[in-house]
Amino acid sequence: MFNQTDENIPFSGNQLRRLIDLFHEHEKRNFLRVEVVFVDDSEILEMNRRYLGHDHVTDIITFPYHENDEPLEGTLFCCAPQIRRQSEELDVTFDTEVLRIVIHGLLHLIGYNDKTEAQRSHMHSLENKYITLYRDY
Repeated sequence: MFNQTDENIPFSGNQLRRLIDLFHEHEKRNFLRVEVVFVDDSEILEMNRRYLGHDHVTDIITFPYHENDEPLEGTLFCCAPQIRRQSEELDVTFDTEVLRIVIHGLLHLIGYNDKTEAQRSHMHSLENKYITLYRDY
């Protein structure tokens, strides 16, 4: 867990481990290493331009380092200011939106995509499932 912003991030390494345990149990995938890095708007914009060719701020960019069926490894770059804005727009707590975004990144590491409306809808339902499982854990 790395926080390179001025935001107070309501998420810890212990919470990440709990999520990984849930994903291991329900998705049957092993994780080798996952880093979560919270960055600001300018950093995520630069990464989005450089690596994805998109010219806008986004909430998360996931970089997987594993191949095929290897244990999952990657870095989740989360834009803390964007996550805060989204939490306000969606009228949810910052804690909940941070949790949802980290779950979203883990789903990408597993191999889920959100390029089509159907894929986005499926990922959103999985995010809700894992938020519920996490809170009941």
